[in-house]
Amino acid sequence: MQKLSVLVAVTFLSPLALGVTPLFIGPEQVTDGGVPIDVGYYGAPAMYDWNLDGAKDLILGQFTEGKIRLYENKGTDQAPEFDGYTFFQSGGNDITLPYG
Repeated sequence: MQKLSVLVAVTFLSPLALGVTPLFIGPEQVTDGGVPIDVGYYGAPAMYDWNLDGAKDLILGQFTEGKIRLYENKGTDQAPEFDGYTFFQSGGNDITLPYG
Protein backbone atom coordinates (compact mmCIF):
# COMPACT_ATOMS: atom_id res chain seq x y z
CA MET A 1 0.00 0.00 0.00
CA GLN A 2 2.86 2.35 0.83
CA LYS A 3 4.45 1.77 -2.58
CA LEU A 4 1.13 2.60 -4.25
CA SER A 5 0.84 5.83 -2.27
CA VAL A 6 4.35 6.88 -3.29
CA LEU A 7 3.67 6.01 -6.94
CA VAL A 8 0.44 8.03 -6.95
CA ALA A 9 2.14 11.00 -5.29
CA VAL A 10 5.07 10.95 -7.74
CA THR A 11 2.75 10.59 -10.73
CA PHE A 12 0.61 13.58 -9.80
CA LEU A 13 3.21 15.85 -8.20
CA SER A 14 6.15 15.42 -10.58
CA PRO A 15 4.66 17.67 -13.30
CA LEU A 16 4.23 20.42 -10.71
CA ALA A 17 7.81 20.03 -9.50
CA LEU A 18 9.04 20.34 -13.09
CA GLY A 19 7.02 23.51 -13.64
CA VAL A 20 4.59 21.81 -15.98
CA THR A 21 0.93 22.53 -15.42
CA PRO A 22 -1.13 19.36 -15.76
CA LEU A 23 -3.96 19.53 -18.26
CA PHE A 24 -7.15 17.79 -17.29
CA ILE A 25 -9.83 17.44 -19.93
CA GLY A 26 -13.39 17.41 -18.68
CA PRO A 27 -15.61 14.34 -18.78
CA GLU A 28 -17.13 13.34 -22.06
CA GLN A 29 -20.51 11.65 -22.23
CA VAL A 30 -20.44 8.28 -23.97
CA THR A 31 -23.24 7.74 -26.44
CA ASP A 32 -24.91 4.77 -28.07
CA GLY A 33 -26.28 5.68 -31.49
CA GLY A 34 -26.07 9.36 -30.54
CA VAL A 35 -28.04 8.90 -27.28
CA PRO A 36 -26.21 9.16 -23.92
CA ILE A 37 -25.69 5.77 -22.27
CA ASP A 38 -27.58 5.60 -18.99
CA VAL A 39 -27.85 2.51 -16.81
CA GLY A 40 -29.35 4.40 -13.90
CA TYR A 41 -27.01 4.83 -10.99
CA TYR A 42 -23.91 2.93 -9.90
CA GLY A 43 -22.84 1.93 -13.42
CA ALA A 44 -19.56 -0.02 -13.49
CA PRO A 45 -17.75 0.50 -16.83
CA ALA A 46 -14.69 -1.30 -18.17
CA MET A 47 -13.00 -1.18 -21.58
CA TYR A 48 -11.75 -4.43 -23.11
CA ASP A 49 -11.34 -5.73 -26.66
CA TRP A 50 -13.97 -8.42 -26.17
CA ASN A 51 -14.26 -9.49 -29.82
CA LEU A 52 -10.52 -9.18 -30.56
CA ASP A 53 -11.02 -6.76 -33.47
CA GLY A 54 -8.40 -4.26 -32.22
CA ALA A 55 -10.89 -1.74 -30.77
CA LYS A 56 -11.79 -1.74 -27.08
CA ASP A 57 -15.43 -2.51 -26.39
CA LEU A 58 -17.46 -1.16 -23.46
CA ILE A 59 -18.51 -3.62 -20.77
CA LEU A 60 -20.94 -1.99 -18.40
CA GLY A 61 -22.39 -3.45 -15.22
CA GLN A 62 -25.74 -2.04 -14.25
CA PHE A 63 -27.01 -1.89 -10.69
CA THR A 64 -30.65 -2.47 -11.63
CA GLU A 65 -31.24 -6.20 -12.13
CA GLY A 66 -27.48 -6.88 -11.83
CA LYS A 67 -27.02 -7.41 -15.57
CA ILE A 68 -23.88 -6.81 -17.65
CA ARG A 69 -24.09 -4.98 -20.98
CA LEU A 70 -21.66 -5.36 -23.88
CA TYR A 71 -21.37 -2.45 -26.31
CA GLU A 72 -19.21 -3.49 -29.28
CA ASN A 73 -17.01 -0.65 -30.54
CA LYS A 74 -17.60 -0.07 -34.26
CA GLY A 75 -15.06 2.79 -34.31
CA THR A 76 -11.54 3.08 -32.93
CA ASP A 77 -10.09 3.49 -29.45
CA GLN A 78 -9.58 7.20 -30.18
CA ALA A 79 -13.11 7.68 -31.58
CA PRO A 80 -15.33 4.90 -30.25
CA GLU A 81 -18.75 4.31 -31.80
CA PHE A 82 -21.41 2.21 -30.11
CA ASP A 83 -24.71 1.16 -31.65
CA GLY A 84 -26.74 -1.08 -29.39
CA TYR A 85 -25.79 -3.59 -26.74
CA THR A 86 -26.33 -7.19 -25.73
CA PHE A 87 -26.47 -8.66 -22.25
CA PHE A 88 -23.85 -11.20 -21.22
CA GLN A 89 -25.48 -14.61 -21.33
CA SER A 90 -24.85 -18.17 -20.31
CA GLY A 91 -26.96 -21.03 -21.62
CA GLY A 92 -29.29 -18.57 -23.36
CA ASN A 93 -30.09 -16.70 -20.12
CA ASP A 94 -28.90 -13.24 -19.07
CA ILE A 95 -26.17 -13.40 -16.44
CA THR A 96 -27.16 -11.52 -13.30
CA LEU A 97 -25.08 -10.60 -10.30
CA PRO A 98 -26.29 -9.75 -6.80
CA TYR A 99 -27.41 -6.15 -6.48
CA GLY A 100 -29.27 -3.96 -4.05
